[in-house]
Amino acid sequence: MSNKSYVCFVLSLIIFAGCQTTEITQVPYKKEYSKYVNDMVILHYADSPVMDVNIRNDEMMLSSLMAGPAIIPQLLMRLAQHQANLDDIAAFNEVIFDLNIGEELCEKLNTKLQLCSYFHIVPQESITKNNVVWKLMEKKDKDSKDYEKIGTELGIDTILEIGIISYGIKDPGIHSDPYAFLKTDVKMTTASEGIVIWRDIVEANTLISMETQEFLDLVYTVPDFLKEQLEKVIDVVSEQCIERLGFDTNNTYLLDEDYIKKTSHKINIEEKLGELNVLRHEDLISNSDYDKTKLDLIEQAKGRNGAGPEQETKLSVTEETNPVSIELSN
Repeated sequence: MSNKSYVCFVLSLIIFAGCQTTEITQVPYKKEYSKYVNDMVILHYADSPVMDVNIRNDEMMLSSLMAGPAIIPQLLMRLAQHQANLDDIAAFNEVIFDLNIGEELCEKLNTKLQLCSYFHIVPQESITKNNVVWKLMEKKDKDSKDYEKIGTELGIDTILEIGIISYGIKDPGIHSDPYAFLKTDVKMTTASEGIVIWRDIVEANTLISMETQEFLDLVYTVPDFLKEQLEKVIDVVSEQCIERLGFDTNNTYLLDEDYIKKTSHKINIEEKLGELNVLRHEDLISNSDYDKTKLDLIEQAKGRNGAGPEQETKLSVTEETNPVSIELSN
């Protein structure tokens, strides 16, 4: 094999190593499906790829220019860049070891669907408590009996599964801003037979608008900065999922991280909806009481229905004449 052919072969291996093929049959969501959905659980596959990192393009471009047009030095530079990326991947995955991308996305979707849809969603904490469901999450290729078992265990009719295909941080180089990215496989099935009623690839990039040196200083030295960037792209993907299901996303602005600071109405809608959903799932309130109280919470969070500037909404089950009613108290 000639030197030129060998170099091309090695470079091809390097490029192929960083690529992933995704063979997913996409099924469009039809609005008429929604009338069959009442109770839903949102799950994520237990397995997840490691975070992908490629942020040294500027640094390597300068070194590559200095190496000149010679084939061997250029090959060595590509190998050095590949090794540098591997080192970054190992270091950054260690930094975010406690950030479960699938779990974070499920939490976002859970609350957003409560805001935007009429679906009744199983609280995420109820999933982790159920050993049968937890074990089945590890099985990516489920059969109809697996879906039926999940439906029976959680009392639901529809299952939304999230698979993380890839995610990470990239910096294209001197002419573009760095960005966080997330690519997911989203699948909705019936619990009774495991029939796929929606499957799609949902992905997003979120720009990190700052100078390259400032970005590098932060990403290597401030662990929370890295997590914040990934959380932003998780939020965007969750919003896209809501939109593709055909729901009005106007209410999701209430989940903005600065919402409590921006508004004079001190209602943490995400926290309160979570508490309300737990009460519903544990049969402490009825679905109709949940629906009514949820709307009241959203209206108060918008500053309507006389919600005062310092009002803090609390949820409690009334234990007097009606044990399943719910009240909003200060």
